[in-house]
Amino acid sequence: MSTSNEVYLGQKNSVARFNLDTQKSVWVKAIDGSASIISTCGDNVLVQSSTIWGRYTHYLLDAQTGNQIWATVIIGSLIVPQYYKGDIFFTNAGGAVCKLCGISGKLLFQTKFKKWYDSSTYILTVAKDKIYILSKKKSFHVQIDSGKCIEAPELANFAKDQLTFGLGNGVDQIALFSSVTIAAAAASADGGAIGGGGE
Repeated sequence: MSTSNEVYLGQKNSVARFNLDTQKSVWVKAIDGSASIISTCGDNVLVQSSTIWGRYTHYLLDAQTGNQIWATVIIGSLIVPQYYKGDIFFTNAGGAVCKLCGISGKLLFQTKFKKWYDSSTYILTVAKDKIYILSKKKSFHVQIDSGKCIEAPELANFAKDQLTFGLGNGVDQIALFSSVTIAAAAASADGGAIGGGGE
């Protein structure tokens, strides 16, 4: 976003870049449902919307123009996005780590790492050009190209208690608050696989 007095605002069926000085929209984009989470991704904006019928749509928009780069309904829930080298990584409630192509929105991989009986809370985060899935009991290093999850025994039992949140490299403020919101929602629902923030 530029240094001018501008914000991204979501309303029912639209999201806008709004100039607070002129009190006018720089651009407005029609979306399906209401924008629940907005975060910046390089020169783009990721908008996560939901409808009262439980339909989730994710839009990647050009931050300057509001033009849609892609939209997808394949994710099926709100996520804590991890931006790394132009792609978007996240974990889902089914215990899989996923990678979306930042250019096309295509799902590049979805790799299951969590067993159905595992009650641990896992945190996805980026550190030193590596992607990790961390928990109190077991942690994994995620191969960036294939999604293969390699157990990292050196990161087992490094935490005293269950992990509740994670923050990796280069998260922006909007994504940080998005992460906090989802983490709180997941905790109240007795945990699911959630992620932190990073680039």
